[in-house]
Amino acid sequence: MTKEQRKHYDRVARIGCILCKHQGNEGTPAELHHIRRTMPRSVAPVIPLCPYHHRGTSAGLHGVGRRAFERQHLITEEELLEMVQSILKA
Repeated sequence: MTKEQRKHYDRVARIGCILCKHQGNEGTPAELHHIRRTMPRSVAPVIPLCPYHHRGTSAGLHGVGRRAFERQHLITEEELLEMVQSILKA
């Protein structure tokens, strides 16, 4: 990981869980989720998600899978990424 990538990851993580923020619960600590697409994980874009929304068995992206996560929360990974990018530009 490059110094620039580490700095970017730190900025993203400091946003807090982007889904919690979208739901009106600001300041939830976050871990980074890589949006896979077709690229290697090392260059995939990341979004900050709290452990519950990242790995939770009933509401987490890795717990229920991408499609179920997006149906359950009525928002896509890409829309969450756009929110993150907007915050970082401000």
